[in-house]
Amino acid sequence: MMSLTVALLLAAAPVEKPRMALIELTTAGGVEASSAKSLTEAIAAELQARGFFEVISQQDIQTLLGLERQKQLVGCADDGASCLTELSAALGARFVFSGSLSRLGTAWQLTLTTLDTQKGQALGRSTRVAFELEALRATLGLQVAEATATPPPAPPSKVLPFTLIAVGAASTLFGLVWGTLQLSAEQQLAAELDRGATTPGRLRLISDYEAELRLLRTQQLIAVGALVAGAGLAVTGVLLLPKDAPVQATLVPSAGGLAIVGAFP
Repeated sequence: MMSLTVALLLAAAPVEKPRMALIELTTAGGVEASSAKSLTEAIAAELQARGFFEVISQQDIQTLLGLERQKQLVGCADDGASCLTELSAALGARFVFSGSLSRLGTAWQLTLTTLDTQKGQALGRSTRVAFELEALRATLGLQVAEATATPPPAPPSKVLPFTLIAVGAASTLFGLVWGTLQLSAEQQLAAELDRGATTPGRLRLISDYEAELRLLRTQQLIAVGALVAGAGLAVTGVLLLPKDAPVQATLVPSAGGLAIVGAFP
């Protein structure tokens, strides 16, 4: 009975998350500090949302260590790994998440790494290259997962996009068919009036033709509305479909001349 009680208490006890210190991205190749700061904040939000670590943000580090001590630990150049290990010990965080944002010719490169200070080796590492900074932001979920060796984020649902595409296609088809029928009816009405010009006795009252024509014009407007709405829904569904990361590559200067770098899904 005692062992069962202990087991239940252990099962109910919350699991303590490992602490991770997040270092602000370094920059190279003319990247503005504001871009790195903004991307660091996005990475912090992604790490916290994933929930695998207790994240110590840049602001937390400044509060716990002070700005000058932080600069001493992060900015030392003699042994970067040693500095990060010392920083980790000062914060009580086993893992240190760091990275760099740089320009490679016309492309952006984001490199992220998680250091396990107890083992003295990288837990995970990820590099992406894209032509637009926003394209890098779009891959942060997967890149953070790779850098922290955690499960990748669940792919976005395709139910809504496919539903919009299906409803839009049905509405467009209805508009085309209904509009074709109304145009055909209008042509038949015009043909009847033409025949009535040579055989007046076959014509109905003018009020009948006017009422029928008004109804046809209303039906045609409905068909056009269904066509336009359907096309709009279908296009919206296509735009909402999750996009796979495109293959992006560029030529950059290297020691041997030129090198191809890129992100390949």
